[in-house]
Amino acid sequence: GALPDVQPEVETILERNLARIDVAIEEARAALEADPANAYLNAHLANTMQQKLLLLQQANALASAAS
Repeated sequence: GALPDVQPEVETILERNLARIDVAIEEARAALEADPANAYLNAHLANTMQQKLLLLQQANALASAAS
């Protein structure tokens, strides 16, 4: 898989969560196209992108610890 030496169950959970975050990012971007000045949508997009970054950092830490 994408994360060498990480348990398959953990990798599946990470991939599922990343897919959900990617959907949320795309939905927020689409909503912002219709209403670019919406402060809530801008904050939501920034927060969702931050969540993705944190999850990717956790995945990297898991992969590093497993190798």
